[in-house]
Amino acid sequence: MKIIEVETKRGDILCGCLYGEDFRTCCVIITNGTCGNIFENKFLQVVGEELEKNRISFVYAHNSGAFHRIDTKTANGKPTGCTYELFDNCIEDLQAYVDWAKKSGFKKIVLGGHSYGTNKVVYYLSKNPHEKIDKYILISPTDTSKLKEHEKLSADELMPIALKFKDENKMDDLLPILFDNYNFYTVEAFLDFINNQNSKNLPIYSKNGQGNWKQLQSINQLGFFVMGEKDSFAFGNTLSHLKTINENSKYKNNVISVIDNTGHTFRNKEKELANFILEFVR
Repeated sequence: MKIIEVETKRGDILCGCLYGEDFRTCCVIITNGTCGNIFENKFLQVVGEELEKNRISFVYAHNSGAFHRIDTKTANGKPTGCTYELFDNCIEDLQAYVDWAKKSGFKKIVLGGHSYGTNKVVYYLSKNPHEKIDKYILISPTDTSKLKEHEKLSADELMPIALKFKDENKMDDLLPILFDNYNFYTVEAFLDFINNQNSKNLPIYSKNGQGNWKQLQSINQLGFFVMGEKDSFAFGNTLSHLKTINENSKYKNNVISVIDNTGHTFRNKEKELANFILEFVR
């Protein structure tokens, strides 16, 4: 595995993990979800190793929401990481990796994301319909409007604090309470996560106008949608979750796979996920 660096249009440097650097036939690019990274999402290490064995290149593409916080210098002087992430930056993040792959001479590019990264991929593809992407992959796709109950309670607790800070022009301040007992947000990042309509592009459960399918319906490429049977974001019916996404896509012949007896990060079923991705890419 080799670390690569890509530069976004806004001048930030992102680090990706490249497997199979000597191959140029196909490059699979998978971007992370909330706080995701190569160390915690070990299933993507297995995917990278398996694809490399089969002479296919793989990049785990850390976007600006990777890790909780990284104190590297950015164009705007702020750290990167989920704590500071703004969803719309994913367009420039993913474009930097796609440009790298094109410049590197890959004949085919497959673009995918995990969890919150799936929403980023859908948004990117909807904004770049003519880009050189052959297929796309949604791993553990999520409906960002349908927060789990404890996440909703956390959001309800933080919202009045965030709005008070906003009124005081403290958008860069950290909120004093962890969101969902998991990560700190700045006021700006929290409000973006809750309110940004562009991320609400897989409205599997959402009602009352929260999100729509227009982005997904504009995608021309064949997709692969895969999820663990016990993924809590499927709320008890993983197959129905994936079928709903397929039914609301432009084409209805996308590939769907449910991996038994595993959850959001495919623990103990990493090799099975890798084989499904390999089969789809081939």
